[in-house]
Amino acid sequence: MVKRRILVPLDGSDFAPIAFRTVGRLFDPASTSVTLAHVAPVPEGVYGPLPRPSVIGGWAETLHTPWRDRGDFDHPIYESQVWSSTREEIIDALDDDVRRLADAGFDVALVVRFGDPAQELADLVDEEDMDAVVMATHGRSGFSRAVLGSVAEKLLRMVRVPVVMVRGELVDDAPPLVPIG
Repeated sequence: MVKRRILVPLDGSDFAPIAFRTVGRLFDPASTSVTLAHVAPVPEGVYGPLPRPSVIGGWAETLHTPWRDRGDFDHPIYESQVWSSTREEIIDALDDDVRRLADAGFDVALVVRFGDPAQELADLVDEEDMDAVVMATHGRSGFSRAVLGSVAEKLLRMVRVPVVMVRGELVDDAPPLVPIG
């Protein structure tokens, strides 16, 4: 049986997991796998995205300047250590979210990326052949939306799969995540 692949973006806000209730109401855990994704800004002190090797003249060379050649670091922490520690902090922070969905019966994967949230999420939808996106939105409007932008709106325009947007309001009497059964 082929499982549906659902992407649930998390931004670290308290209401982002509200999308879990919608996933539980709309999708059967036995036939759905959920990928939780968090896109973080590039860590401070790191210049650009994680370097990807390219082949130039038959040799693998990276397209960045090593920290020791820049002369602007006061301590010997390698960029790879910054990436790794930042990624591990995010994974630890999302452990409860992964556990909640897994306890409800879903197959769950966690992806951490760095960069522009809308672009990274759209790339993930394409790369992993996702069937849908379920996400909580901040519900901003007017000036704050124009200034801050809307990851949800940008993502909606960039992907060709259904996007379910759940207004991110904290409600104390909301039902817990309950899988369809």
